[in-house]
Amino acid sequence: MTNSEYLETGFFSGIILMAFFHGMLLAAIFLFHKRLNTKSNKFLALSILGICVILAYEFVFWLELEDYIAVWIQYLPIYIRTVIPVGIFYFVTFLIQPEHKLSKFEKLGFVFIGTEVLLHLMDSAISLLVNDAMYELIEAYFILVSWFLSIVCCVLYLPLALRKVNSYQKYLYDHYSTTGKKSLSWLKTFLIILIGIMCVTIVSFVQYWFGYDDQGDTTFSIITIAFVVLLFWISYFLIIHYSWFEIVSITHTDSEKVPNQNKLSANTSHYYNQLLQLMTEEKTYEDVNLTLDKIADKLQISSGYLSQIIKENEQKNFFEFINFYRIEAVKKKLLAVDYNKYTIMGVALESGFNSKSTFNAVFKKFTNETPSAFKRRNVGVLNEV
Repeated sequence: MTNSEYLETGFFSGIILMAFFHGMLLAAIFLFHKRLNTKSNKFLALSILGICVILAYEFVFWLELEDYIAVWIQYLPIYIRTVIPVGIFYFVTFLIQPEHKLSKFEKLGFVFIGTEVLLHLMDSAISLLVNDAMYELIEAYFILVSWFLSIVCCVLYLPLALRKVNSYQKYLYDHYSTTGKKSLSWLKTFLIILIGIMCVTIVSFVQYWFGYDDQGDTTFSIITIAFVVLLFWISYFLIIHYSWFEIVSITHTDSEKVPNQNKLSANTSHYYNQLLQLMTEEKTYEDVNLTLDKIADKLQISSGYLSQIIKENEQKNFFEFINFYRIEAVKKKLLAVDYNKYTIMGVALESGFNSKSTFNAVFKKFTNETPSAFKRRNVGVLNEV
């Protein structure tokens, strides 16, 4: 091995070892920290531990020491992969709905993990009972089954987790005027990256099984690097944005059930006019913490009924409906003499926004320009007049 190869091996093995200990510490925090050891985070810790086992093997692989460890330890990473997608799925499920009751299909995840554990135990036992030639044949079959199970888990549970996140985001926009730290857009990105890793895993499997090139070692190294990045990314959200793990949970109550269509049609106009009055006269939209339930209580109707009224008359969800009024208020204030001394963000805060990023995004969505560009353009027109 040349000096450059030694340096490369030392560099990558050092990063992998650092990520391994980092992941172990992260899992321990999720499991034992009083504030963070929720049901959802325990499943996230399970996935992280699965990644750590894979990283530990990669560390040994880079140092070319795999032949010096026991078979049952050497092949543990192969039979640990299902815990990653299954753990992530349960993490998402219980993060969004802590009291959720798993369906029979959702419980299959435990069956997949149990099957992997059984395969690993059988593999370890057989290695002690048969000769090397026979064991290599049986081992190849076990690896094929295990790899197939892990891919099936990824295909089933990661897209389903992504679907749950999308449903949660829709729930936010239907019930809250300000999403703020409740949003799970970061988790959506995280899941998309995991699905990308899954695709690379399939390529690695094909290379291994058909003996292409280096039998998947290169693609598996790419997976390893991706796992290292994900571990540090999770830490970023834990340390910098720990409150993002404490989102509002989805709740569906009887009060959200929409009345039958005849009753809804008969009362839509009356309640819709009352709703507009709340916006134009009482300026209810200025409440930073305004929710669908708050307005429903004012109108003395169910939140589901109110949501349907907004969608039928405005073709908007609750978030869009409220923030339309906020943006209109901002536009008027930006051009009003009384607000000349206000900063743009000051005007936004006066109109019901509490986040600069949300304000800028919503403003651009409704006006197709930034707040500062809108002010420059319109103030210039007023000055010319």
